[in-house]
Formats: sequence, C-alpha cells, structure tokens
Amino acid sequence: MPQNPQHRNMKEWSSIGIKSYLMLMLEFLRISPSYELARKERNEGLSAEDRLTLPNDFYEVLKTYDEFGDVAKIPFETWWTTTGIYIYGSEHEKPRVRRIATLEKDAEMDENFQSALERYFSLSRPREGNNPALILSVPLGINKRTVLIHISKLIDQTQVPIPVRAKKAARPLDAVRLRKPPLIRAISLLWFKAAKPKFSLWKLGVLAKVSPKHMEGLDISIKKQNSDTTDQRIKMAILTSRALKKAMFITENAARGKFPSSNPIKLPEFNWSEVNKRAIESRKLGKNRKVVSKSSV
Repeated sequence: MPQNPQHRNMKEWSSIGIKSYLMLMLEFLRISPSYELARKERNEGLSAEDRLTLPNDFYEVLKTYDEFGDVAKIPFETWWTTTGIYIYGSEHEKPRVRRIATLEKDAEMDENFQSALERYFSLSRPREGNNPALILSVPLGINKRTVLIHISKLIDQTQVPIPVRAKKAARPLDAVRLRKPPLIRAISLLWFKAAKPKFSLWKLGVLAKVSPKHMEGLDISIKKQNSDTTDQRIKMAILTSRALKKAMFITENAARGKFPSSNPIKLPEFNWSEVNKRAIESRKLGKNRKVVSKSSV
C-alpha cells in the first residue's frame, strides 16, 4: 500500500542505481495483459469473460499488484516516493567516511579516544547498517596523494563488492547483470507493435532498431521493395519475431515481480488495440518517456 510522502527522506541511497530499471519495469507492467486483469480485479471486478482468461498463477500477479499498485496513470516519481522506495529503499543511513578522532604528536591512548571509538560502534556504525569498514591510521603531514594511493590499495585488498541493488529490497531485480539498452529496445518494439499491429515484422524491427547491423539499407517508406533486400528483410523479420516474443516474456514476468527476466512463460493474448491505449496513457506521463525512449510511436 502507498506510504505517507512525509517519509520521503527515508534513506534511498542504496536504490538510486536501480531507479531507472524500475521506471522501465513500470512501462512493462502498464502493457501486461495479466497486470491489467489484476488492476481490474482489485478495483472494479472481473467479468465472466475476463475470468476465462486468467493465468493459473494469477495469485502471483495479484501479489505484485498489491505491492506495486495501480501504475497506469501515476508518474514514476510519484510512485517512487509513495510506493517504490518502501520496496527498494534502505532503512539505514548512507555510509560515509568519518573522523573518529585526531591524534596529536606524541599522543597516547586516553579516555577521550576510547569514548570516540565506543560512540562509533554503538551509534554511527549501527545507523549505517554495520557495513564492512576499514579502521585506519592515516598519518598527517605527508603528501596527500601518497596517502590516498595507500588507502585505495587497502580498500581494493578487501575485495568487498559494491551492491547494485537495495539490500532490503522486497523484490530484488531478477538479473545478475543489468543492461538498459536491450530493455529499451524491447519496450519500444512492444509500443510499435501496439501502434502498428499490421506492420510487417521486418518493418517493426527497423522502427525499434532490433538489430542495427541487419537494418542498414532497409527503408520502410518504400512501397515496392527491391528484391536485393529480400534475404535481409527475411532475416530482420526472424530477429524481430524472436525479439517480440522475448519482450512479451519480459512483460509477463514483470507482472509476477520478476524483472528483468525473459524466461519462457505461458503468454496471454495481447490485445494490441488495448495495449496501445495503455501505452499512449503511459507516454502522456512525460517524465518516463524521456528516460525510456525519445522515439515517438
């Protein structure tokens, strides 16, 4: 359920890196026929005809909907501050480099230093989630560049990985390696398919730039195509068919909270006319459009 926006200062530092992926996820959710059924179920109820089309794992879609909510007409930033941050945010402060104490020349261990160290372990460190940290002796009065080089080496030696996702994410992203360009091409292809459902596959592939390597020389504006490009158009059509199916897999996996995943899944019927209406509404939100694609369908 959406949370109170007054808690906007909840520590979102660990989620910043994945916000653009979540923005894309919402675009796929807005297209998903299964997610649309979940929206109808939770808001207006399903018709008898709708119930005949429900997937066997509809409970998974409803679970995702109950977490993410109605994303059809809500700008991403609004969704993020009211819902997303509570799924992918962190309850801890962002860890930072801090001075625990300063030692003067010839200084020895004293109570003040001990107290400063205890405050760090009892207050500062827990607020930051007790993340891995180095406790160093940084000598002063020598070349800063030399000091930084030594510190960098010590950090590298720890081999502590930098997380790419929120530590407490209720729905961690479903990929080890995150790459936006393939997802942008996938959502663009779905948008073009919805806007131009009768277009040849090869033309859709050119519009969505499915394979820049194979689209060179192809011109969708020419009514009578040259026979010299027949093989190229066939190849582009094959690649686009595969890409379209993969994009549909991503859409339906997203509806089940698995994003970005293109694992094969039983696909519902995509009513492209209805999908296009939802896609148009999504692009009207404006802010999402410039991140996802500058192309207009």
